[in-house]
Amino acid sequence: MSPTTRAALAFLALTAACARNPEPDTEPEMIAETPVRIAPPLGAVQPGDCPEAVRRAVAKPDIAVDRLATPKANMGTALTDKAMPVAVRRSKYNDVRVTVLIDTLGKPAMSTFTVVKTTHPWLATKFKSSIAKWSFEPAQLAGCKVPRLWLGVLTSGKAPAEKD
Repeated sequence: MSPTTRAALAFLALTAACARNPEPDTEPEMIAETPVRIAPPLGAVQPGDCPEAVRRAVAKPDIAVDRLATPKANMGTALTDKAMPVAVRRSKYNDVRVTVLIDTLGKPAMSTFTVVKTTHPWLATKFKSSIAKWSFEPAQLAGCKVPRLWLGVLTSGKAPAEKD
């Protein structure tokens, strides 16, 4: 037999041996003797699990909830023309945006009051004093009342066009 023929036969034998696939092992392999405990995923709060709902809401005040906190009635902001500064009265556009934490009883926690944006400081001060008197329906998560940040917006006039 020539060396070329031997090499060709060896190559064919090696290729045939590699091409044969054994049956896959479908039985699970036990890695550890003791069971491993896996934490449940952070999914939705189960309905009625109020301690967990409150815990998550306290940890993240802007958590996604089933129902946002809403004022119980359309409360006036106590902005009167007599007390209003001339700059506010003559302005074509006024805007105040604030956040405040509404607790589970529907009361605003004024220590958390923050002005996000305002066109005049007087507006923010007046809005703060009126919100302190309001009563809210608290936010709900999984059927439980939870504390939640509330965004209050007060605007008047037409907003100016944004500049690029």
